[in-house]
Amino acid sequence: MTSDVNGRNRASRERLNGVIARLGDRDARVDEDWTAAALLAHLAFWDRLAASRIAGYLRTGEAPAPAPAIILEYTNAGGLRQWSDTPLKVAAAQARDAALAFDRIVESLPSDKLAYLKGLGRPFLIDRSEHRKEHLDQIERALA
Repeated sequence: MTSDVNGRNRASRERLNGVIARLGDRDARVDEDWTAAALLAHLAFWDRLAASRIAGYLRTGEAPAPAPAIILEYTNAGGLRQWSDTPLKVAAAQARDAALAFDRIVESLPSDKLAYLKGLGRPFLIDRSEHRKEHLDQIERALA
């Protein structure tokens, strides 16, 4: 269980680093609203939030509160301008740092704490690979 989650997170972080290297200094337009830089800043935000949620659980022993889908939509809508204004190099560095920080906190979880978080049935709490994959796929399509 632990190695699967850590392996997926690590592989997605390595892919993130590869995509950032492919971008170099060019910001790719992903669609009408999003650029590669905005998506990288978005990923950084959500990885930092996920790490904060785990840190809160470790500090208090309380399960991270679920967020309704509408709150996620509002957060993304509210963050888009800021993420879009983030320069590519800054967004890339933030995405790399946040992914590494998140992956390290999950890797350091005692097995009982990891099992508890996994048992909540909200895999994104400990596994960021699917969210990273979604947006890295978008960036790679824009680069093609």
